[in-house]
Amino acid sequence: MRRFISIVLFVLGGWLAMSQTVAAFMDVEAGLADNLILTAFFALFAAPLLLLGAWASPGRRWSELGLTLLIAAGFGAFCGLATLLVFNDPKFMELMEVTAEPMPQIDLAPVFGVANMILVAALGWWLYRGRVSPDD
Repeated sequence: MRRFISIVLFVLGGWLAMSQTVAAFMDVEAGLADNLILTAFFALFAAPLLLLGAWASPGRRWSELGLTLLIAAGFGAFCGLATLLVFNDPKFMELMEVTAEPMPQIDLAPVFGVANMILVAALGWWLYRGRVSPDD
């Protein structure tokens, strides 16, 4: 039962961690502060689920948490690249301009997104490859 609960918490927390890496690629308003607030918002929602999943895990809990973060960074990289390609497509931007309401100015923040993704992946790799004993 602990394994099932751990898996459910890791899946939910990993989904939110992936959402955090994708949100880092979007710049809603110009400025680094807005990007930090947006990514911190998603990270605050993901952290309790991931920590509870690690706590409920009966095995190598920190390695499983690290693997979850690595998977989230991988999916975030794919979604960030897809977002970059979609917003750089001129045909897509033509579709965005025909809406009745003006769209908010959403730009890309590839440097911040890649830096955030590398940070999440590095933390995941450190936890996955760490020498934490299974009894912790």
